[in-house]
Amino acid sequence: MGLFTSKIAVGVLAGGFTLAGAGLLFSGSATLENASNFVKEAGDKITQYEQNEGSLLEKIGLIKEDASSKLASANANIEDLKGQIVTLNGEITTLTDQKAALEVTVANLNTQIEGLQADISGLQASLETEQANHAETQAQLEAKKAEYDTKVAELATVQGNLDAANAEISDLEATLRWAEEKVAEADGHVAQLELELEKANTEVEAHGEVVETVETETEGSEPMSQEEIDAVETTVE
Repeated sequence: MGLFTSKIAVGVLAGGFTLAGAGLLFSGSATLENASNFVKEAGDKITQYEQNEGSLLEKIGLIKEDASSKLASANANIEDLKGQIVTLNGEITTLTDQKAALEVTVANLNTQIEGLQADISGLQASLETEQANHAETQAQLEAKKAEYDTKVAELATVQGNLDAANAEISDLEATLRWAEEKVAEADGHVAQLELELEKANTEVEAHGEVVETVETETEGSEPMSQEEIDAVETTVE
């Protein structure tokens, strides 16, 4: 009997021996399984976190790129509309000056026509009273009538030019109002894009805080390698 010193040998020799009774059964299977499940779940979460972070960064990049493009386009449109407004204001000023000049011309022509009408009236009176000089007076009358007709035709032409200038001024004023509306609309789009960019920056900052928190909580935590798991001692003496 002195040759057998292990619990197994002594128990077998004594009879009725079981490993459970000797306290030699391995009871760590559940613990190892839980640990393995935890390690696998942690690895899956880390992989998912990395994928989510990559997707979010890509989305943020697209949002910034789209916002920058729209801001650049809106600013270009605003500058173009401002240039059009300056040009339209210059054209309106020029046409206004032309209109004033035409109005002066019309006033002068009206004065001349009134003078010619007075001359015709005088000549008519002279014609009636001076029948002896009828031929000469008739010639003068016809000449004055021809001059009168020319001035009337010139007045009609000037009046037509004046009406055309007024119509063009009206069209330019409508175009100017349209341009101002477009500038206001573009300013609204720029404001909306600025709000979207601010929202994106806020979400990026919040995501960064979450990532920093997770990094702090998992700092130094590494899943067991296969070599470490294989190295766990499971031999029962």
